[in-house]
Amino acid sequence: MGRCLEIHNTLINVLRLRGEPVGVKMLERVEDLERLGVKPYPKNLALCQYLKLSAVYGRTIGLTPDNVDACVVGSFILGFREPPPDLEKRWIELFSYSPEIFKKLVENLHRIEMGKYRAAIVAPLKVFDLKNIEPDVVFLAVNSAQAYLLLVGYFDATGYKPSSDFNGHAACEVIAAVINGRSPWLTIPCGGARGIAEAQDDEVWMGFKLDQLEKALNRLKSVGLRYPPSLYEMLTIEPSPEHLLTKLISRT
Repeated sequence: MGRCLEIHNTLINVLRLRGEPVGVKMLERVEDLERLGVKPYPKNLALCQYLKLSAVYGRTIGLTPDNVDACVVGSFILGFREPPPDLEKRWIELFSYSPEIFKKLVENLHRIEMGKYRAAIVAPLKVFDLKNIEPDVVFLAVNSAQAYLLLVGYFDATGYKPSSDFNGHAACEVIAAVINGRSPWLTIPCGGARGIAEAQDDEVWMGFKLDQLEKALNRLKSVGLRYPPSLYEMLTIEPSPEHLLTKLISRT
């Protein structure tokens, strides 16, 4: 069994993910997609849509500057394209932003150096064994309890805390943050991810380097932690006689 497939299966078995764990591999040339047997997706979608499309439907997707530009934040974060020159004006006029806050929004985005890469593969983690490559980032859409298990597993294995910050409008920066060395990364889905990528109310997004994710999972396996976490004392405690439910269900 390949490394990516093993980690993929462990994530499914230990965390019981609702979707696939997703790998992202950045490529220097669009032609590298063909070399790896991956076709560019024929529509122009947002980066957040591609991440969830791969997680929910198990799709293997090729990204280029032309097909990941539906949300210009995503193409900017990947270092594919600069934002359009009128973007600031639109945010000021349509969303009551000030020039100062818009400047902070752009400056504080975690993003990849412009032009460093020109394509990317987004695919279920197990696919990367078949391509004989390792992903730069593993993306996970999880609930808070699953996130807790992964983060406590990572901390207990390494002693290092995760990274996180939030500006409210760029959950897809999870990809750039990890590539830039801030792994593991935890963020809350933004309005765009909720609106067009169907991020759920209880969903948080995580990004890991493959080796760090492996350490977290190995720790969870070694101490027998899995989802749902075995932290619920009520399962072994008799119902409280003072609670209304007890009065309704008890024999006396």
